[in-house]
Amino acid sequence: MEPTSTEILVLGAGPGGYTAAFYAADKGKKVTLVEQNPRLGGVCMNVGCIPSKALLHATTVMRESKESSKRGIEFGALNLNLDKLRAWKESIVEKLGQGIKTLAQHRNVEVVHGRGHFEDSQTLRVETDAGQKFIRYEKAIIAVGSKPAMPNAFDLGNKRIMTSTEALELPDIPQDLLVVGGGYIGMELGTVYAALGSRVVVLEALPSILTGVDPDLVRPVSRVAQKAFKEIRLNTKVLKMATAGKQIKVRNFTTASS
Repeated sequence: MEPTSTEILVLGAGPGGYTAAFYAADKGKKVTLVEQNPRLGGVCMNVGCIPSKALLHATTVMRESKESSKRGIEFGALNLNLDKLRAWKESIVEKLGQGIKTLAQHRNVEVVHGRGHFEDSQTLRVETDAGQKFIRYEKAIIAVGSKPAMPNAFDLGNKRIMTSTEALELPDIPQDLLVVGGGYIGMELGTVYAALGSRVVVLEALPSILTGVDPDLVRPVSRVAQKAFKEIRLNTKVLKMATAGKQIKVRNFTTASS
């Protein structure tokens, strides 16, 4: 197949990639945007910030409705339809993805879906559903994003051990949920599942949750989490996981707090 040519090649259609592509197109450059997933938007939109914020909004409404009796407003018993919640979350992601696609079309940015491989310093080979496509470029921008890393000690091939990607799919609502890591992703997902009915325990290796975040912001999150979660253990490292029937057995080590 004869290669196509472009001035600017952007590999990855997340917030970094598509904004770079749009900026270059606005400056009059011929731009090709390559993305391996069927939907544009990258990790943030598809399996990160957007779906997590959607679920946080939904569970905040649930929590506020339960607490509204203090204000003299009472509702009947809450009924959770997990299938509808998943569909609603997915509809938000799909709508935003279509919006990015439309913006690319308006700027005449060529979008190619497939996995890219650099053949040399000016050629990208893309494995698409229709076969291989070669793209010659003058300049390339690499914005391929990130993916969850599963430590070897946790990688048991058990579907009950999830990364954030699987957790955002809401496969079910477990009675007990262990969240390893008290960063913003762990705290967000813990908050969502706690509101949906899970007993949540968070294990954090460092002396505080949300390490690196302004303490004025950590305090209110910590107060809410202490009420919503079963337990938060700080200075606690997970050493090993093992399958134990229908559960996961976790071996951890707690260091003395300073």
